[in-house]
Amino acid sequence: LGDTAQEYSHTKVVRITQKEDFNSNKCVDSIATDIRARPGISLHGSLPCTVWSQWQLMCLHRYGTKYAKNLATRRAASRQQLRSFIKLAELAFDGGGEVSFEWPRHCAGWMLPELQQFIAVNALHVVYVDGCACGMQDSNGDPILKQWTFVTSSQRLATGLSTLRCAHERGFRHGEICGKETKRTEEYPVPLCRTLLSSLFSHSHHA
Repeated sequence: LGDTAQEYSHTKVVRITQKEDFNSNKCVDSIATDIRARPGISLHGSLPCTVWSQWQLMCLHRYGTKYAKNLATRRAASRQQLRSFIKLAELAFDGGGEVSFEWPRHCAGWMLPELQQFIAVNALHVVYVDGCACGMQDSNGDPILKQWTFVTSSQRLATGLSTLRCAHERGFRHGEICGKETKRTEEYPVPLCRTLLSSLFSHSHHA
């Protein structure tokens, strides 16, 4: 998103990455200060989701009680990140801004009560996006069906993202997301970034 934003005039993307340690109060308070200073901003969240992956069911079955305790600790940290994002999202709303959030479609985290409540209270739009519709491919050039779910307060963004769905015929065999290919799917493809940025910031010039 940050790289693609350079194509757009009067648009700046400020990234909060692992380097900033979103688990720390200092980081969250700093972001809150920036949001208050810039009313009307758009806030987008995509938190680490490994602890909510469907693969955790297999890991729990295979590694037992010790793994379950460790996973519970990691999930508690993830929920704290989510609560921090929701806190910041409410600040963005108070300033007249817009909010969006993304996780993989089958991420178990979507069922967390605090996230469900946040979606319901703010009447957020729910949109599905498929990686192959954004040009996502594996190292062999085969389309990858990376599946995301976005929730957003922006009708423009919801409409734009809704066009990014798999158009392959039934039975089409997509490239597999496994091994070295998994890391490749963590980034948003440029067409997805352009759709997101155009919808939120520069729709009158770019959409």
